[in-house]
Amino acid sequence: MKLNLDTLPFGRSALEVEETFPVEDGEGGWSGLSAGGELTVDNTDSRVLVAGVLAVSCPAVCDRCLEAFELAYEAGVDIQIIRAKPGTPGDEPPDTWILYQVRGEVDLDEPLREAALLDLPIKRVCREDCLGICPSCGADRNQKDCDCPRESADPRWDGLEP
Repeated sequence: MKLNLDTLPFGRSALEVEETFPVEDGEGGWSGLSAGGELTVDNTDSRVLVAGVLAVSCPAVCDRCLEAFELAYEAGVDIQIIRAKPGTPGDEPPDTWILYQVRGEVDLDEPLREAALLDLPIKRVCREDCLGICPSCGADRNQKDCDCPRESADPRWDGLEP
C-alpha cells in the first residue's frame, strides 16, 4: 500500500486499508494475513501521522484441540512519517514506526504487516469454551467425553480445586 505525500491533503483524512500480507506459517509454507479497516491520516507541516485499528484475520490452529480455524483480532497502527532527512532521534514513543521521507510515495506494507504480527494473540483458541484434547487418551473433548480419570497432576495444586 502506497501513500503519496505529494497529493496528500493537508489536515485530517481517512485511509481505507484492505491488504493481504504473506506470512510464513512455521512449517515451510506461507499463509495470508488479511487486514482491513479505516486509518486516520493527519498531515501537518513536518509530519504525517497514520493511526487507527485494523481488523485482522488469518488461518490458525487451536492450541487446545488442534483444529484449524480462522483467527480474528484487532491490531493497533501508529506510524509517523517525518518530512526530513534522518537525523538524531527525538522523543518519539517506542511503539511508533518512524519513516523519514520528504516527498513521493511511502510504502506502508511493512509497518502495517508488522503491526498485525505484533498484536497476534499468543494463545490461539477456536472458542473460549474449547475443552481441548485429553492428555491420557488423546480424544477431542469437544467431540466426545472420554472416561479417563481426571486427576490432579501435582497434589500441591489440590487446594485450589473448587
